[in-house]
Amino acid sequence: MDNLALMMGSINIYWHGVFMALAITLAIIVSFVLFSLFTKGRKNDLLNCILLSMPLGFILSRVMYWSCNAEEYASLGDHLNFIRGGYSLYGAILGVLLSAAVLKKLDSRFNAGAVLDCMATGAAIGIVLGRLSSYFSGDNIGLVIKSEKYHFWPLTVYSSQRGEWLIAVFNFEAFFSLLIFGVLLFFFAKNSNEKAGMKGRHGDIALLFLLMHGCSQGLFDSMHVDALLVPGNSFVRLQQILGAVCFTAVAVIFAIRSKKMKGFVWYQAVCPVVSLAAVGITLWMELDRISYNNFIRNYSVIFLSMLCAAISGIYIYRTTLNEKPVDVN
Repeated sequence: MDNLALMMGSINIYWHGVFMALAITLAIIVSFVLFSLFTKGRKNDLLNCILLSMPLGFILSRVMYWSCNAEEYASLGDHLNFIRGGYSLYGAILGVLLSAAVLKKLDSRFNAGAVLDCMATGAAIGIVLGRLSSYFSGDNIGLVIKSEKYHFWPLTVYSSQRGEWLIAVFNFEAFFSLLIFGVLLFFFAKNSNEKAGMKGRHGDIALLFLLMHGCSQGLFDSMHVDALLVPGNSFVRLQQILGAVCFTAVAVIFAIRSKKMKGFVWYQAVCPVVSLAAVGITLWMELDRISYNNFIRNYSVIFLSMLCAAISGIYIYRTTLNEKPVDVN
């Protein structure tokens, strides 16, 4: 598909950029709507975090991408050529987290948890449009599919540059991000409505986002042929590692909180074990991925392991919910 949307003299506007701008706008709008409906925090808290996280996230996402693809940038001009793309989603997530931490340090009244909950939910729906933009930019794609019976949208996409049909991984990522948005919205309305009695804690929705998005990256980053590789190797995928760290850490956090509230129960130990097992199984499948002998089997196993990690994490989270409002101030 032609990426060029509009020419205005010497200025070119690309569909990929249009979709990304719409994705950011949608994420911001959803964040503000949720903040207005479900929290009693100061509206400036959310605005300040967005204003700080946008440049910080932009820089960190670029730096993270550059660190994995330094050979693509031969000069300072290449580094500053932002039109060509080259960004890491986890860099942007890190920018948001750092922004919230800085604002909390500067103002103790800053409700970091409530702000991050809204921004995480907004980010989930924004990612849907962001991933779909890959239809125009040609990134976030998978293996070449030679069998003509699979040459159809949305399973595969034709690359005019390569003259081949490839798995449209970005479509699957967009679909699962939409599911994540739905789950976050459900818990947001159910557990974070202070007018009805808050049963969760501020920051829970953001943790659930890290859990579920991390699980999705465990699968989809394995499918990318253009994944970011850890510098110095040709195998280890950065965002897959970061996803595993995120969903395992969140599972441990929820298990510890559940133990403090209910005392020790067997499922509190099972949840972190399931997460670690999912990491191990994925690593095993990744080692076998080198030969691509049976990628359908490998991706199916990774999918099931990530699904188990996500379900166990959500289950253990539900055991931490209070029946009475929690004072977070």
